[in-house]
Amino acid sequence: MLIFRLLSWGGFLTALIFFFLKQEKFVSLDKETFDAEKLLKDAALGFEIDKNKSSDLINGLFRERGKLRLQTEEALSNAETLKEEAELIMLREPSLVSKRKELLAELNSIKNELNDQQLRIQEAQAKRDPISLKKENLSEEIKKLEDENKEVRKSRDTLNADLSALKVRRNVAKESYISEKDELLSYIERPPYHYYGDELEINVLSISPSGSGVFVENGLNSGFRDDFEYLAYEQSQPNRLFYLKASLVQKELTFLAFEQGFRQEATSFIQADQKLFLIRSGDSNTTLY
Repeated sequence: MLIFRLLSWGGFLTALIFFFLKQEKFVSLDKETFDAEKLLKDAALGFEIDKNKSSDLINGLFRERGKLRLQTEEALSNAETLKEEAELIMLREPSLVSKRKELLAELNSIKNELNDQQLRIQEAQAKRDPISLKKENLSEEIKKLEDENKEVRKSRDTLNADLSALKVRRNVAKESYISEKDELLSYIERPPYHYYGDELEINVLSISPSGSGVFVENGLNSGFRDDFEYLAYEQSQPNRLFYLKASLVQKELTFLAFEQGFRQEATSFIQADQKLFLIRSGDSNTTLY
């Protein structure tokens, strides 16, 4: 029993000594074991990844095969359709050839007609060129006339302005003359008849049958006397002047004869009940026309 115990303690001490002596080797074996287990795990993970990639690749190949099958079937169907269309075209080829000949003939006809049209257009262009040149010349002449017309209108406007100014001056002078005349005449005893420059308004009673003059319902009491001469005008035509001479003056009636060859023209626009304006004037050897 003692021997057994001694052997046990001896073995234990021997193992302990052996452990301390082999500790570095044990650590090295643990590390190698850990590295081997890690490589094993990495290999298993890589195997799973490769397995998944292989599955995805196989699935993709199946999908591509399905697409290729569909494309193949579609191509076969299209090929059958094209074959049928080709057979129909082959059957229609003679009619198509005939139609092509007709279209070519029509095309040549159209080309010939187009050439004829181009020739006619060129001829028309050649004829139009002189007309265009004439049109340009006329346009230039019209422009010149328009420019001249503008100048004429400008001159006319200037003359109208001058005329308006002269009319104003004339009216002012006339008013001044009438005012001074009335003022002077207020100091003069007027005769019992129309004096030189007197203005009066009459109404035509009638025109003589011979057309040589007019009768008015004014006479001696109104200031008319035999052989008195008057410068006359009609209300609607104040610039159309003519002469009248009094004769056969009675108390309430006077005959006024047309003077200086105005007889024929006066009878064309003077009529009964027409208003005339008279200005007493002196003898004159001149004419208005």
